[in-house]
Amino acid sequence: MPSEISVSADTPMPKAYGFLPKGNRYKTLHCRKLTHKAARPLYIVLENKKQIGLRAPLAILDKVHKQAKQTLSTRRAATNKRDATDIAKASAEVEKQFPQMPQDERETVLKHGFKKHSGRVGRTNSIPLSRKVLLAVIAHVRHRHTAYDALLDQGIDREDARKSTRKDIERLLQKWGYLQGTLWKVRR
Repeated sequence: MPSEISVSADTPMPKAYGFLPKGNRYKTLHCRKLTHKAARPLYIVLENKKQIGLRAPLAILDKVHKQAKQTLSTRRAATNKRDATDIAKASAEVEKQFPQMPQDERETVLKHGFKKHSGRVGRTNSIPLSRKVLLAVIAHVRHRHTAYDALLDQGIDREDARKSTRKDIERLLQKWGYLQGTLWKVRR
């Protein structure tokens, strides 16, 4: 593997190199690939032990910036298509697990629990869709249909507030047609 060298932000910039800040996955990936392909050193720029970007040859940076601009609309269209497919799958799973859930509640769960870049359970790839849907619906019910938030505001411990709202959550989920057994046995 071609060399990657960690440097601090204060380290002088090598001649004919430029800086690519962290944040654009497409540019970072292609900058890394092209620099390795050219057998040139790639500098990983660190500040307080955290990566803040890359230093790569200027010619490669220019090429990557141009490619990113040229392919932006195609990549966005592909992302939107993928996102729409993911939401459709999640919607079908909500319908399957909770057939009596009102449409407005379903839309709220999908809009909130599966919101992009939110860090919410619906966005994780580490658990199966059926589990993501269940956890998103439980969170929705907990916050919208129980006294959970009021209990937290009163200074009640999070776990105690969750325990005291479980029966209310189970009742509503069963009303919405959830039949797959006890909700609380499987931990995240």
